[in-house]
Amino acid sequence: MAAVLKEFDSDGRRSHLLPALMARACVAVLPVAGAGLSFTDELRIPLGASDETAARAERLQTTLGEGPCLAATAASAPLQASSEVIANRWPLFHRELLRQTPYRAVASFPLQSNQHRRFGALDLYALDGEVLSDLMLDQITIEIADPIAAILFDGPAASYPQTQNLPDWLASDAVMDRMTVWSAVGLLMEEAVLTNAEALARLRGYAFAHDITLDALADRLVTHQVSPRALLSS
Repeated sequence: MAAVLKEFDSDGRRSHLLPALMARACVAVLPVAGAGLSFTDELRIPLGASDETAARAERLQTTLGEGPCLAATAASAPLQASSEVIANRWPLFHRELLRQTPYRAVASFPLQSNQHRRFGALDLYALDGEVLSDLMLDQITIEIADPIAAILFDGPAASYPQTQNLPDWLASDAVMDRMTVWSAVGLLMEEAVLTNAEALARLRGYAFAHDITLDALADRLVTHQVSPRALLSS
């Protein structure tokens, strides 16, 4: 965690940036080009990324609802995904990853609390799939992923994020953007007889069809730039 402390010191100890600092520290100590941290549940909540390119890759998994992050969390085991694996398992994500980023491979590590509840994931992005194939997954889990999980989820203020009383490191624009998605889901459920999953699927489909992120679409809905009726009729 020396790399985390170095990043923490360089950013003036602004605790709300802690997940992003952790992601940057991963890039500093591992042979990868990008890293991202997220909560994983019915909807992924991005906590921080090493840079804007990594943040874009993280948003893709949320907008499309597919990718290695959720698969690793569901399996409770780290996974490595080359470009070929990504293309076979998550074709939409693969297409957009190649179109919008330079990344060609992803390694995902589930994060869990001391109570063994799966709360999140660490994603590592590489420009070359051969780099990730050489990563020692167990070692990274023990030396990097597990300490990150302990800091994020087992600290005194750590809890599943709510809209009130967020710890400083959760009160970030990225987390607030994702909370807006839930508001947008609620708007669609009020407009039509839809379940949460159905409303989320409609949002994702509209976002993909109009080449915008799920977060951007949610913001347009709650600020009345797009009406729920217009979205549902499209």
